[in-house]
Amino acid sequence: MLAMDGFIVVLLIMLPFTLVGDPLFTIAGLTASWQGLWQAVTIALKANAIVLMLMTLVGSMEMVTLGHALGKLRVAKNMVHLLLFTVRYLDVLKEEYQRLRQAMQARAFRPGNNWHTYRSFGYLVGMLLVRAMERSERVLEAMRCRGFNGNLPMLVELRMGIADWVFVAVMTAALSGLLYMEIYRVIV
Repeated sequence: MLAMDGFIVVLLIMLPFTLVGDPLFTIAGLTASWQGLWQAVTIALKANAIVLMLMTLVGSMEMVTLGHALGKLRVAKNMVHLLLFTVRYLDVLKEEYQRLRQAMQARAFRPGNNWHTYRSFGYLVGMLLVRAMERSERVLEAMRCRGFNGNLPMLVELRMGIADWVFVAVMTAALSGLLYMEIYRVIV
């Protein structure tokens, strides 16, 4: 969310100067307007609301469940597989990195600001990539041996329950109310 807010800060700084309206202040010949500031604040609030909603919905969900839900929503299979394998193998790659770093420390490596350090870290990244590639080839062969046909079957089939339908109804009503307020400019 911090990265998105960094972009929003740039928007907050620039937008008041780009929209014509009632002058707010002038800097170096550029005039900021109240309308531009209002538009920037509105966009910032909406963007933060969307990100918070997505973090609430997706953040509490396990990644495997998210991957299968995306599959049910007809997201491309390759994207879903990429997400699921990335989540699975990030920990494996982290452990591999820690093993390589421990091996460097066992050989009395001390990082500094010199060519030896840069070369050593280059070798570290290279070895990590080589080992990740070898592991991916082994995993692919193991999957083919087990009959992988492009589908990742779920152990438990997800179904919509009553709580899910209530949530959908409440969210639809809330979004409809917000849309009504936006269209007819209702201010609470």
